Amino acid sequence: MPHATDELAAIASEAVAASGEYLRATFRNGSVDAEFSSTDVKAAADREAEQRVRQVIEDHYPDHAFHGEESGRVGDGPYRWVVDPLDGTNNFASGYPKFATAAAVCRDDEPVAAAIYEPLTDATYRAARGGGATLNGEPVSAASTRPLEHGTVALVIGLPAVRDPARAAQAERIELALREECKRVVATWAPCVDWGLLARGSIAGLVGFHPERYEQHAGSLLAAESGIDARDTVDDDGLYVGAHDSATTERLGAVVDGVIADS
Repeated sequence: MPHATDELAAIASEAVAASGEYLRATFRNGSVDAEFSSTDVKAAADREAEQRVRQVIEDHYPDHAFHGEESGRVGDGPYRWVVDPLDGTNNFASGYPKFATAAAVCRDDEPVAAAIYEPLTDATYRAARGGGATLNGEPVSAASTRPLEHGTVALVIGLPAVRDPARAAQAERIELALREECKRVVATWAPCVDWGLLARGSIAGLVGFHPERYEQHAGSLLAAESGIDARDTVDDDGLYVGAHDSATTERLGAVVDGVIADS
């Protein structure tokens, strides 16, 4: 029997809050148990945070499948939870206060409810397909009258691009090209923080170049429910472009297409 999307979104919020409370306390404690590589960090906090998210989900929906960044895919069925327990691990490990937790539930592989929690600002974003998006319980909208020339664009570069020399070079060229179109390009290395800014209209757009699905499911649903016009071809060519209006989306997309075509 299908679950109501608002019910699923409420449990997603509960799950990310359980992770976020732990991450906030651990971050302020100042010590990080982690393994570092040239392109990524794996912290013990990731695993502990994921267990806390998973416990909440299993308490409410023991028959749902689970797909966590740390534990992989467990179980099968029409409902599957996709979780990034610590989005921004590099930031967390280095003491930079930009990180979040994300959980999205998919029905037949389509995200229908999601929540993102930023522990240090105590900001909870929630989205339910067809039901809109909220920030700390209040409706949120991506609408903005700020022109792209005066705005900020977030650039999200996923590990599949970071680890591939050709794609990494493309990402660098994309960033340079985007700088010609807007006031500023930012790469926070915590995509869910960027998704929240996009949903509330604080930034003009977001470009994801081979982003990872662990946060993409939650972020793209939040964006859609806040009114973002998006071009999402992540499954096909690894590209997401979203902005508050179709003209800006087309403009950003044309910039990215031009770089890729010339590569």
